[in-house]
Amino acid sequence: MKRIENEDDRLITFSKRKSRTYNKASELVTLTGAEIGHPSIEAVANRFLGQTRRQMTTLLLVEAQRQVRIDELNQLHGDLLANWMGRRRGETS
Repeated sequence: MKRIENEDDRLITFSKRKSRTYNKASELVTLTGAEIGHPSIEAVANRFLGQTRRQMTTLLLVEAQRQVRIDELNQLHGDLLANWMGRRRGETS
């Protein structure tokens, strides 16, 4: 193995290998529950507070679903408001 002299080629290679390494690490975490690298502040705080990885995952999933629903409701509200404003403009003409 030797150093890649061309900087562009080196950066591209680094980017690809970094991505593959991250994907493999993610798979390892999923398969084994292992922690790789430095834990996040959230992980340390949750461990301190006694939450297990399963509880953390459940909370994250619930929060993600809640955020999706909020986004859907905000979109519906915007659509209804635009429709109402359009009708109002038509009534005043």
